Amino acid sequence: MWKRLKLAAIGSMAIVLATTTACGKDNAPPNNSAPTPNGVTQSGTGTALPHSLSQAGNGITKLGNDDAVLPIKVINNVKYVAASELIQTLKYQSEWDAGSQKLLIGDNDANFEISANSNKAMKDGAEIHVGEPFVKEGDAVYLPVSAIADLFQDEMSYDVSSNQLNIHPSPDGSLENEDSPDPSADTPELAFADDPNDPFKGNAADGANPASLGLPIEDDPQVWASSGEKAIPVLKNININALINKGEQYKGVKYKFGTGPYPQTGKFDCSTFTQYVYGKYSVKLPRLAREQAALGKLVSRKSLRKGDLMFFYVPGRFKTNKKVGHVGIYIGNMQMLHASPEPKNGVQISNINKAYWKKTFLRAKRVVT
Repeated sequence: MWKRLKLAAIGSMAIVLATTTACGKDNAPPNNSAPTPNGVTQSGTGTALPHSLSQAGNGITKLGNDDAVLPIKVINNVKYVAASELIQTLKYQSEWDAGSQKLLIGDNDANFEISANSNKAMKDGAEIHVGEPFVKEGDAVYLPVSAIADLFQDEMSYDVSSNQLNIHPSPDGSLENEDSPDPSADTPELAFADDPNDPFKGNAADGANPASLGLPIEDDPQVWASSGEKAIPVLKNININALINKGEQYKGVKYKFGTGPYPQTGKFDCSTFTQYVYGKYSVKLPRLAREQAALGKLVSRKSLRKGDLMFFYVPGRFKTNKKVGHVGIYIGNMQMLHASPEPKNGVQISNINKAYWKKTFLRAKRVVT
């Protein structure tokens, strides 16, 4: 989450569709094209700032009013914007799936799947059809301006002029990482608290010894629900401490945006991790954090219990900052178990009693008791 992962193969004219260092499917072929440097220009200053994946001479411009301006390109008499420039502006992660010819986009998991040279896309696990096709030219993917509202109207505030897309800054884009200071987060209203009646408070169950690294890749097809499959868990009594200990066995397993099932990839993103751990206890969660956030019983930040799912937005200068972008498992005593690219890369435990987590928290849901 924090300081966003940079897209691989920073370049000029195209989103690098075959990167292996960004997030998504494994074994993507390398891109052999040579990138050409370009820059973002701050209007009125003449200062060139490094950026990635914009058209030569038509890079993202920041105006004096702090708007980000993306140039519009006309293809077959239809207005388009470069997907790479929108991804960079919103500080999303992305990955090109060469096998399915899809561009995956999102915060810490892939909320959007854009099918190249098609009118089809996936948003938050649901298929949508747009009026004009998404276009792939060489190594670049372009989004029709007419589809921006269908896909991203909840993600950002924007308007369209004749030849540019203007994206307005959010009121709170100051938080960048877990250690970012913010005195306003010290108010009592934003503090987290444990439920004193949590039946599983205290130490984890005796006899559970979390493994470190070198875990075998397990074959657990029953754990997985594909995006769009509406798996609805039922509140059930399970051993929460055992579930947490199971999750802790995977500490150190690497994070990969948009990854496939752990038994095939050996990696997690934020929502495949929660899906996998809960699936071990026959609680079948859907694929994406936003889908998971729609389930279960709403829980106050003042009454957290071990095993609650915690949902956060990922802050960004041009995001609305109210959309779920990350999920973790509350394990008690102000600690959260989650898969994330930072501050470490992989499954880790974070202290949520920090400004970053207090300000970016959206909701907690209880899917097990």
